[in-house]
Amino acid sequence: MDIWLLLLVLLAITIGWLLGRWKPYKKKSKQPQSDRFSESYARGLNYLLADDSDSAIRIFTDLIEVNKETIEIHIALGNLFRSKGEVDRAIKVHQNLLARPNLTKKQRHMAVSELASDYLKAGLLDRAEKLYREMIELQSDTREAYRRLLDLYITEKSWQEAVDCAQELYQKGESEAGVVLSQCLCEIGSSAIDSGNKRLARKSLDRALEVDSACVRASLLLIQLNLNTDRAADAKRIFRRLVRQNPEYMGLYIEPAGKIFVDTDPHVYQEFLQNQYQKHPSTRLAMALLEHYANHNEIEKARGFLSDILRQSPSFEAFEFALRFLKSNPDQLGETWETLSIFLKTLQSRKSEFSCSRCGYESHAIQWLCPSCRNWSSMKPV
Repeated sequence: MDIWLLLLVLLAITIGWLLGRWKPYKKKSKQPQSDRFSESYARGLNYLLADDSDSAIRIFTDLIEVNKETIEIHIALGNLFRSKGEVDRAIKVHQNLLARPNLTKKQRHMAVSELASDYLKAGLLDRAEKLYREMIELQSDTREAYRRLLDLYITEKSWQEAVDCAQELYQKGESEAGVVLSQCLCEIGSSAIDSGNKRLARKSLDRALEVDSACVRASLLLIQLNLNTDRAADAKRIFRRLVRQNPEYMGLYIEPAGKIFVDTDPHVYQEFLQNQYQKHPSTRLAMALLEHYANHNEIEKARGFLSDILRQSPSFEAFEFALRFLKSNPDQLGETWETLSIFLKTLQSRKSEFSCSRCGYESHAIQWLCPSCRNWSSMKPV
């Protein structure tokens, strides 16, 4: 049974219960009115059991239009329409409710919340935003309103508005709000770096680390910002802290390490790669070390290390490097090996390097916001 059909059954039961308790003010019309309700209710149930949901919804809609006190049933019916994909009908039901002048504060809050959900489902984000703002002004379930607004602004990539909402939730003690807030600040910081607004970038990234000191993305962006502004000492300090606190993301540290050390002290960079490979062996570290040996003409070191890699932990990347490395020796490498190199590169591009610890979504590149479950900082290296 579909979820909306189950909700429809519950709605029918609720209507039956209300009809059993409903008593018209005029006693002389009691029997005919009750008979009419009972007959319509029975027909609605028959339609429901016959899997004719459209007819059942029409009958129940007629019933609740007669009984003006069944506000909750109007809301439930609108939700049924929305869950079935009939968003226009859901909007009409909930709009009709809001048009009533005699709604209690609680009833109005419920109707506003449901109508906002209708607008979200229909893609009318500006209207949904307006209603959630109204919920906040009415002091009606403000946490839920801020959550919905936050998700809306993230969808629209309106990062400053998302920061404002995440800040509210963070101050209210919302779980994981700090992670979301720091990531939204990173979005602003990243854009500011790209546009050359160094002051905004530093302010946003410093704030991101205040909120979440373990935010790897903020630290990486600060390293980039410091390197762009000739503050190598600050970049090194942040880099060392990052390596110490979050070693599981070592694959992401190779590029900034190269920028920090290669030009000034390539030997330090080589020692860094060697030490980290001993502590946290990975394909990325192995390839970086092989490339470093090759680029600095340390051919024998490269040959020995490559032999160990291919024997102990072979990978597509290692085989591809071996083909390029041996290409200079035509006696060992022919046209077939060149074809194999292209094939291995193709397989490498399809390999997942990160997976979401929450939902299992896999990606070749790091995704700070998981596209599947929409959790921040949940992607981990495979």
